[in-house]
Amino acid sequence: MTGAGISGVGWTPITKNSHRTPVGLATDAALLAIADAGLEPTDIDGLITYFWAVRDTPGPVEMVASLGLTRCNLSLCDSGGGAWAGTSIAVAAAAVSAGLCRNVLVYRAANSRSEPVMLPTADKWPSGTRQWSEPFGDSHAASLFGPYVSAYLDAHGLDNSDFAPLAVQQRAHAVLNTKALMRRPMTIEEHQASKWIVSPFRLLDCSIWNDGGMAVVVSAADGSSGAKPLVTIRAALGGSLAAPVLARTRSRYWDLNAATLAPELYRRAGITASDIDVAELYDPFTGMALLHIEQFGLADDGQAPAAVREGELGLDGRVAVNTHGGHLSEGNVGGLGHVIEAVQQLREGGVRDDLCVGDHSYDRSTCRQVRDPELAVMCGESGDSGVVFGRAS
Repeated sequence: MTGAGISGVGWTPITKNSHRTPVGLATDAALLAIADAGLEPTDIDGLITYFWAVRDTPGPVEMVASLGLTRCNLSLCDSGGGAWAGTSIAVAAAAVSAGLCRNVLVYRAANSRSEPVMLPTADKWPSGTRQWSEPFGDSHAASLFGPYVSAYLDAHGLDNSDFAPLAVQQRAHAVLNTKALMRRPMTIEEHQASKWIVSPFRLLDCSIWNDGGMAVVVSAADGSSGAKPLVTIRAALGGSLAAPVLARTRSRYWDLNAATLAPELYRRAGITASDIDVAELYDPFTGMALLHIEQFGLADDGQAPAAVREGELGLDGRVAVNTHGGHLSEGNVGGLGHVIEAVQQLREGGVRDDLCVGDHSYDRSTCRQVRDPELAVMCGESGDSGVVFGRAS
């Protein structure tokens, strides 16, 4: 997708109680992203957002009014949830590349912690695929993904203790992220002492709930949309598969949609997994993040825990994974945090919300900027969507 790139990113504080409305959060994040792109609100001519089950993010009509837009050539509000995080960028890029829009704002904002929306009650008579899950207690993410991750652990002789190094590493990255909600260092012992939620996940294996808003501007790549070089979108894919489809149809019960999407994504980008410098991979749980690492080709089958322990996936490793702390420690805004971090790592000047003063020092007590990254990959939940980004030039 050579016709589009990321021109601006913006975010609100990630908190336990924003004391703001979702429209206010979305507007604040949008205005920061638009200004970061060197644009005015009236330059935005497309709006995309997404939610899961019940809409908790402002709809495009609300944002047209809040931002004072004078035209909107495309608006979309999808129910794909975190699996749709990469798809939102793909659709925006397609709209720009096709000439439908010049600058598309992709945003999400919610008070998920202080004002959580009530999900629909379970169907009295579940239909479709839900008839095979709801009657047996499969009513939330931990119970959905738990069996697949348990099969992975059993197949490779692993257990919950193999999740701890990733949780500790992502927390260490969040300590260097001024917008992260969880910034107190974590130890392996603390992880192992945290209470069980749903086997095989302990409390510190789970993503956090928070309030906040994030926004990204996808712009035309001809240089006339804004003042800054764009982070290029090398390839993007994503649909609406009911995660994790492959696990339901294969003998390897831990195979996610990522196993099919990642090779095609890399093919379209003209790269291989070994070319990736930074990976921002959806992490609803530690175990799911490890599956994403392996199925995006960043570690051999069953070897992601060892790769984390050996430092291969840290800030100075062969590929840096979830450099912002991810959903486990930075906060959960439906996957847009993964997009924003990939863009920050690749753009001129690098990340602007670590503890460095002046140029990046690469001192890991203050700096989380990866050294000279050229390519980054991000994915949505279960690898249902993914994007390869290239360094701004």
